Amino acid sequence: MTSIKRITALLIISLVATPGLYGCAPEDRIIKDSDTLLTDTTDSDSDNTAALLESAEEEIRQASLSEGLPRNQHLFRAAQILALQNQFERAAHLLSEIDEDLNNEEMALESRLLSAEIAIGLGNAREALQLLNTTRILPDPQQLRLMNLRARAFLDAGYPLESAKTRVQMDARITDSFDQQLNHQAIWEALSLLPETSLQQISHAPLNPVLLGWVELAKIAKQAQIDWQYLQDGIFLWREEYPNHPAADVFIRELGRKQIELIEQPAHIAVLLPLRGRYAPIAAAISDGIMAAYYQHPDKTYQPRISFIDTSDNQSAIWNNYRKAADEGADFIIGPFLKSAVDILTRATQVEIPVLTLNYASAQTDISTNLFQFGLLPEDEASQSAEIAFRQGHSRAAILVPKGPWGARLSHAFRQRFEEMGGHVVSEQNYIPDKNDFKQPIQRMLNIDQSYARYRSIRNVIGGSVKFTPYRRQDVDMIFLAATPKDARQLKPQFKFHYAGEIPVYSTSHVFTGKINKQADRDIDELFFCDMPWILNPPNKFKRSLIDHWPEQQRYTRFFALGIDAYNLIPFLGRLQGKSYERFSGQTGNLFLDPLNRIHRELLWAQFKRGAPALIDISTQPVNYTLDETQPAHHTPQ
Repeated sequence: MTSIKRITALLIISLVATPGLYGCAPEDRIIKDSDTLLTDTTDSDSDNTAALLESAEEEIRQASLSEGLPRNQHLFRAAQILALQNQFERAAHLLSEIDEDLNNEEMALESRLLSAEIAIGLGNAREALQLLNTTRILPDPQQLRLMNLRARAFLDAGYPLESAKTRVQMDARITDSFDQQLNHQAIWEALSLLPETSLQQISHAPLNPVLLGWVELAKIAKQAQIDWQYLQDGIFLWREEYPNHPAADVFIRELGRKQIELIEQPAHIAVLLPLRGRYAPIAAAISDGIMAAYYQHPDKTYQPRISFIDTSDNQSAIWNNYRKAADEGADFIIGPFLKSAVDILTRATQVEIPVLTLNYASAQTDISTNLFQFGLLPEDEASQSAEIAFRQGHSRAAILVPKGPWGARLSHAFRQRFEEMGGHVVSEQNYIPDKNDFKQPIQRMLNIDQSYARYRSIRNVIGGSVKFTPYRRQDVDMIFLAATPKDARQLKPQFKFHYAGEIPVYSTSHVFTGKINKQADRDIDELFFCDMPWILNPPNKFKRSLIDHWPEQQRYTRFFALGIDAYNLIPFLGRLQGKSYERFSGQTGNLFLDPLNRIHRELLWAQFKRGAPALIDISTQPVNYTLDETQPAHHTPQ
C-alpha cells in the first residue's frame, strides 16, 4: 500500500482538568474523549473508589440513626459522594429523602446545585436548567459552580452558543490561570459545534466583545478546515483586531504554534461507483462533485491521483473491486454507493485501506476503524425535525408519512428522538403518495373522522338535520410531515381545510426541489424544513461550478454536494474520530462522527415565506426550559 503523506495542521489544545473550578462533580466536562477531558474529578484508583463508597454507606447508616437536621446532613453528604462516583440515580433517591423544611437557605442552595448536577448526569439537561434558572446573587465560589453547571446543561440541551456565552461571563470571575485555560477550551469546544453559517450570522449580531472575538476565531478555524494555509494568516489578523482578548495569550499561542494534529493526505484515491445503468446519473453527480472539489482545492501542492472503478456489473463483488483498487496502488477508497455492498464491507473485522462509503449499512454494528460510512441519511433529518420542534416549545406531535419503508424509517427516527427529549406522539397516520385527495388520513390523524361519526350518530337519534362543524383533536401542537414536493403542496393546504392551518408543520429536505419556485411553493408557506448548506446558502464556487459546467445535473444537486464533501472530508477524518466536539463544515451539513464511524449531518433550517425558503438560525433562538409535567420528575428542591 502506498504510504500516506502527512502534513501538520490546526491544533486543538488537549487539556486535562484538575480540582478547582471544576471540582464539583466527576462528569463536569464538555467532552469525554480520553485525550481531552474537561473533568473535575481527582484521579482515584479502585481502592480510593471503594473507600469513598464505604464512606457513603457510613453516612447512610448514620442518617438512619439520626433525626432532623443531622439526618439531612448525612443524607446530603452521602448523595454528594455517590454523585462523585456517577451513581446518580441512587444520589437522587437520597436527596428525595431529605426533609426540605428543615434546610436553611445555604443548605437549600447546595441541595439545588447538587440536584442540577445529578440531573445533568442522568441526561436531564432541561431539568437542570430549570433548577439553575435563578437571579439570586451568590458568593463567587457558588456563583462559579452555578454558572459552570448552567454551561454544561446548555451544551447538553443543544444550546452551544448559550454555553459559550455563560463561560465567557464566568471568565472574569476565575482567578486561577489553569482554570481559565480549561474554561477557554470549553468555550472553544462549544463554538466548534456550530456550523460556519451560524458563526457568520452570530458575528453580525450585537455581542459582548470578548465573545465576538471567540466567534471570529472559530470562523477562522472553520475556514482553515479546507484552506489550511489560511490558518496562520487568519490568526495574525485576528491578533491585530483583538490584542487584549483572553485567548490572545496561552490559547492562541497553542492554536497557532503547536501543530500536533496530523492530517492524512492519500496519494491515490480510488472511487467505486456504478457508472452505468440505473444509478449512473447519481454516480455521475457524485463523481463530478469529487472532481470539482479536487480542482478547486486551495492547496495546489496537494494533487492526489484519482481513479474510478465501475461497479455496475456486480455490486456484490465489492471485495473484487476493493482488491483491484489495492492492486492499482490506492491508499484510500471512496465508495461503494449501494447499501448491499456497504453491508458486505461492514462484515469484515478489519479493512486495511481506509474506506469512506457513500451509503450506510443496514445494521449499526462495530466495524473496522478504517471504515467510515457517509451519505444523505434521511433519519438524521427526521431526528433534527424532532429537536427543533421541541426547542420551539412543542411537545405533542402528530405524524403523517407515506406508506412504505421510507416513511416508516422517518416516522421511527422522529418518534424516537421526540420521545427521548420528553415529547409525546399522540397521533400517527400513513398516506398513499401521488394522490390529490388526502382527506381520510388527515381526518384520522386529527380525529375529525370521529367528529363526523358523532354527528351521524346524533342525526340518527333525533331523526333530522343538525347544524354541524367538525371538531379536531386539541392535543396536537405540531405536525411532522414526510413528503415529496408534489405531495407536500397538496397536503399542507388540506391541513388548513381540516381546521389545522394554525398548527406548525415540520418536514425534511424532501419537500423542497432545491430550486426556487415561488408560484408552486406558496402552497407550503409557513412550513419548516431542514436542508443542507449547499441548498440554503447563497451559491459558492462549487455550486457555480455545477451550474456552469454540469447544468444537466441540477436534478441531482444534493449528490454533487455529497461528492464534494466525500473528497474534502478525507484529511479531516482523523480529527473527527479523535474528538467528539469536532465538526466539519461541509456542503451537506455540519458533519460529525459517531462511535460506530457513521458520519451524521447537522442541517440548516428554513421556513417557506412567499414561496421561497427563508433561513433560520436556530443557534440564536430562545432556550426552551419546558419540562413535560406528565413525566416523573427527579428531586427538585425549592
